[in-house]
Amino acid sequence: EQDARLSTQQRQRLAASIVEEADRLARLTDNTLQLARLDAPGLALALDWESAEELVGTAIARVRRHDPQRRLRSRVEPSLPLLRCDAVLMVQMLINLLDNALKYGAPDAPIELLVRRIGDELMFAVRDRGPGVPPALRERIFEVFQRGASNDAAPSGSGIGLALCRAVARVHGGRLTLRARHHGGTSFECFVPLGAAPPGEEAAA
Repeated sequence: EQDARLSTQQRQRLAASIVEEADRLARLTDNTLQLARLDAPGLALALDWESAEELVGTAIARVRRHDPQRRLRSRVEPSLPLLRCDAVLMVQMLINLLDNALKYGAPDAPIELLVRRIGDELMFAVRDRGPGVPPALRERIFEVFQRGASNDAAPSGSGIGLALCRAVARVHGGRLTLRARHHGGTSFECFVPLGAAPPGEEAAA
């Protein structure tokens, strides 16, 4: 109804808003469906041997369009062993953690995705330099429909993403924790057990 009154720039802004809201709704739907699936009995994961570099690269590529300031950084320890996991779930967990950091972290500070080996586990850590999470909320935010306080420029979240992240860690035999960083900020750290090496890698060793 307003078409004749809109300039080209106004149409572009409205189209971009539609795309952004549709993308947000799609991610909310995906998170909700996956969370329901992970809580269902008889769950069967699509397990395969995956490289941490590919998991990180896929997640970063998909989140990059929400990062116009190019704040995302990744650092993967060299020569990491393969991880037996459900790649779709692991990438979705990383995307949720990165989106969460972009939303709640300081708008002018970098966000780092770090992967390193600690003993018999791989640690995936998403670190920001935001205001942090109050101690009273550090466990509650992993519950469904619990949300932190976003910065002024960020829309409020759905309260589903972190609950799904913890569920993904759990079904892989791992855990997801929150650690307050020195000098401000938060580190969400997922520890996943490595298990035995795949036959080809074991023979090469």
